[in-house]
Amino acid sequence: MLNSKIAFIGGGNMAEGIIRGIISNEVFQPENIIVFDILSERKKYLNTTYGIVEAEDISSAVKSSDIVLVAVRPQDIEKVAQDIRNDLNENTIIISICAGIKIEKLEAIFGEKHKLVRVMPNTMIDVQHGFSAASINEKVSLSDKEIIQEILTSLGQTMFIDESLFNSFTAFSCAGPAYVMYFIAALVDAGVQSGFSRKDSIAITLENIMASALTIEKTGKHPYQITDTMTSPAGITIDGLHVLSESGFHGIVMSSVKQALKRTNELE
Repeated sequence: MLNSKIAFIGGGNMAEGIIRGIISNEVFQPENIIVFDILSERKKYLNTTYGIVEAEDISSAVKSSDIVLVAVRPQDIEKVAQDIRNDLNENTIIISICAGIKIEKLEAIFGEKHKLVRVMPNTMIDVQHGFSAASINEKVSLSDKEIIQEILTSLGQTMFIDESLFNSFTAFSCAGPAYVMYFIAALVDAGVQSGFSRKDSIAITLENIMASALTIEKTGKHPYQITDTMTSPAGITIDGLHVLSESGFHGIVMSSVKQALKRTNELE
């Protein structure tokens, strides 16, 4: 458990997911988590639900905290920076989860002397699987990185990446569960079409998805090495895989991620 205080500026859904994760994994004690939100009812809800501290104003939230996590709309971050800049010290770790706000922008509005972290949180926060990505500026030390990792690991896995890969991470990792969900939905429908109830089809599909992932993780093998062991001459599996190959399934998935990356770059 970290012996420090963290302030959340903004108490929306993503902030709540992080608060829930760090409390359930005992990264912080609830009394060391402070939240400020412009909506008083939102602060009250978070206080009542998680036992964290409500800040009367944004200044008091920041002054007593070692870590400040900014979770506001991108268009509001400059106003936040203006409001808290004088209450920060050089040892405060500032974490931004504001979409599209680069480290360069953070340095411009908070000041280059500050420890700044840009985070893309894990989209599968509720089940604590999946990756969060983090990029840091030069002021962040090795011990600071360990603190950041401990916070983010309460949400799933953590990956420190070069900021140039942030858009790729968004298109590939953040959107990734949607691609997997789409495939799962197709398999479930295939099971129903084959004669299974939807309940049984979902159960079989989920077990196969998890077993496949765990097999790759355990063996370290490329997926094609595993499917090679599952296909016998003139067998059932190779016939099914033939249809996927014929349809260009592999290329379709790659093109989906490529299109998502293109759109991410357009929105930057």
